[in-house]
Amino acid sequence: MSISPHKNKAANASDNFGAGKPVVSELGKRIFFVTGEPGCGKSTFLAALIQKFNLQPSGFITKKEETAAEPALYIHQIINGTTQFRYEADNRAGICCSPKPVGFAPVFDAYGVMCLKQAETAVRSSLDGDYADAGYSEATQKNSTVSEPTDTPQPYDISRNSTPPQQHLPVILLDELGVMEADAELFFRTVCTLFSNPQYYIIGAVKPRGTRFLPVLEQMPEATVFHLTPHNRPQLYAQLEQAQSFAAFLHIVSGGSPNGKK
Repeated sequence: MSISPHKNKAANASDNFGAGKPVVSELGKRIFFVTGEPGCGKSTFLAALIQKFNLQPSGFITKKEETAAEPALYIHQIINGTTQFRYEADNRAGICCSPKPVGFAPVFDAYGVMCLKQAETAVRSSLDGDYADAGYSEATQKNSTVSEPTDTPQPYDISRNSTPPQQHLPVILLDELGVMEADAELFFRTVCTLFSNPQYYIIGAVKPRGTRFLPVLEQMPEATVFHLTPHNRPQLYAQLEQAQSFAAFLHIVSGGSPNGKK
C-alpha cells in the first residue's frame, strides 16, 4: 500500500507549536534529498552540508557492517549532532545478502520510528529556543569555503575542524531511505508525516530505485531531489560554496525545476 504525505496544515493549526513563529514553508524549499548509485558520495555531501551551515541534525544514519556471519545493516540514532553507535538486535535493520537484501520490518517500525519521534522532539525543543530562522548567522558563513573532498570524512561529526557556531539550525536527517523498509508500514507513514509538517527542515539520502520514498519526495513542491553522479558532483559542491545560508542553498539547488528535481 502506498500513501502520499498529508497536506500541509495552516500556520494557525491547533497542533502547531511556537505560536507566532514563522512556519518553515513560508521560506520556500525545506526538504533536500540526494540520490544516486552506491559510492557516488551522498553521505559525504550531506556531511559537508551539515558542516557548512552549522546544521544540528537529529534522526538516523544506516551503515553496513561486515560481520563474521554476513553483512548487516544497522540503524544508528543521531540527536543534536551526536551519533549514538550501537550494534544490537533491536537496531539491526537487515541483511545485505546477494542478490537481494532482506529487511527486518519490525526493527524499522520500532527502533526506526523511535529515532524519528525523538528527532522530532529534539527539533521542537530547539525551535522553542528560537532557532527557527534558516537565515541565521549569515555573517559567520560568508567566509566559509567548501571543496569537494578527496578523502571521505566521518559523517556528521560536527564537533571537529569547525569554528564553534553562534547557533545551530536544527534539521531532521534521514540517511538513508531505501528498499529494506518496503514492509515497514508504520515507518513509512511516520516519515511521510514528517515530510508533511511545514515547520521542519529535512535532509537525507534516498535510494534511486525500488523505494516508495523517492516518488513521494519527487511530487512534493517543498522538496528538492538531486540525482548525484561523479559528473555533476562538482556542480553541487559549487552550489554549496556559493550559498550564504541553508535557505539560500535550497533556493539555488532547486534551480527553477518543477520540483527542484535535478
